[in-house]
Amino acid sequence: MTKPLNIAMLGCGFMGRAHSNAYSQVNHFFAREHKPVLKACYGREEDLDKLKDFQAKWGYESIETDWRKLIDRDDIDLIDVCVPNFMHKDCVLAAAEAGKMIICEKPLAMSTAEGEEMVAAVEKAGVANMVSFNYRRVPAIALFKQIIDEGRVGRPFHYRATYNQDYTIGADVPQGGMALWRLDSKVAGSGVTGDLLAHSIDSAEWLNGPIQRIVAHTETFIKERKHADTGKVEKVDI
Repeated sequence: MTKPLNIAMLGCGFMGRAHSNAYSQVNHFFAREHKPVLKACYGREEDLDKLKDFQAKWGYESIETDWRKLIDRDDIDLIDVCVPNFMHKDCVLAAAEAGKMIICEKPLAMSTAEGEEMVAAVEKAGVANMVSFNYRRVPAIALFKQIIDEGRVGRPFHYRATYNQDYTIGADVPQGGMALWRLDSKVAGSGVTGDLLAHSIDSAEWLNGPIQRIVAHTETFIKERKHADTGKVEKVDI
């Protein structure tokens, strides 16, 4: 008989939906010791209607507009951090201190210093933890990892990766606001480098080992965008 694993979801946006779907489906596909229970979900007070819709769609038992209260609950086993990037550190530090298991969306933090502080906290607490680098489980990548580890391709000398994504390619797409926070450096931190390139970097290291040296060139193709909240045209700084 499977044991319940009580989940608290922080965030009711796209990744919150994706993770909720995974929790709902995983035991239909894989034999597991635990069965996820969608215990509670968090969203902002100003997004209460959205949060209630999220709860109804995915079957969470309760909702909360203060994420700290969710972390403090005794009936929660695992905290899943799917809020915007600037909130990751505080959520993870609090969850580690409370002794909860932690899943955190990528990018882990707004900076290297934040990330190191978070890693130190979970290691000190001794809690199970994971960053959501889901591409490791893409069947083709998982198979190639197995082939490399078995030595069937020899030593890799060249690795090339491309991540194609066009959801902000239009110059008329605004920046900022809760719907487009990935284009706001104060909320997202590193922009596309952390949002998408993080997957390519993780896959490269997972398949080939640690990166020793980096040479990089970056470019922001759309220099200015209208801000979703103010309506003003502002410089794009990520």
